[in-house]
Amino acid sequence: MNKPVELYIAERREEDPSFGGLLAKGFALLRCFVNEPRPMGNSELVERLQLPRATVSRLCRTLYQLGYLDWDPSIDKYFVGAQVLALGYPYLLGLQVRHIAHPMMQHLADSIEGAVSMGVAHHLEITYLESCIHKEGTPAKPGAGATRSVLTTAMGRAYLATLSKDNLTKILADAKRERPDEYHAHIDAVRFNIANYPKRGYALNEGDAGLGVHGVGVYSKIVHLNRPLLFNCAVLGSQIKRGMLEKRIAPLLMEMTRAIERAVGLPV
Repeated sequence: MNKPVELYIAERREEDPSFGGLLAKGFALLRCFVNEPRPMGNSELVERLQLPRATVSRLCRTLYQLGYLDWDPSIDKYFVGAQVLALGYPYLLGLQVRHIAHPMMQHLADSIEGAVSMGVAHHLEITYLESCIHKEGTPAKPGAGATRSVLTTAMGRAYLATLSKDNLTKILADAKRERPDEYHAHIDAVRFNIANYPKRGYALNEGDAGLGVHGVGVYSKIVHLNRPLLFNCAVLGSQIKRGMLEKRIAPLLMEMTRAIERAVGLPV
């Protein structure tokens, strides 16, 4: 949500009058710590959310009392509380495919000397569920719960390629409205990847997400709670030779994904 919370809520209520604004404000406050996981005070949260100070103060106190925020009185700042982990626990507990996929993901990460991740998409973001990293790794090391954009990441572009024409049109319109700078910077690459996914079977990020990291993404036939699981490989751009993503890494990622699908009993 890269816009003032009140504006976001007003737009959502135009589509759905029952949209819960107060609840949305509470989750928007928590998401500030997802995007930048460090202690923050009321003043910084007010600036980020563009909400009245009294509203932010009330939200922080409530979330603190519920255990979703903790507070350090010595610096008068809040940080994410342990209770937040409890929200994600049932989701991960039901994701048994993680245990099947992990050794295959680690083997591939070591083979390409990079990172291999599993994730799901919701609206404009990818949420990472599992990542395996070669000992040298990459600068991008997203753990479970980390989020990235569907526009800039390879697995995000693979996800967009799964959508119907109507759903794709809506999500791109939302991206243009909610993240205009990101949209205009990446829309050409996004459309190219969507158009070419059916014949290639993968999507690319050729340094779009920053940190000098290049990636390949695919979607799988594995569905968890109505969302397809996505897989990607990420490697340092400095390690990439011309055609390496397409000729070596993409086939390995697709082969791994098919192997995971077979292991969970899906026909391939």
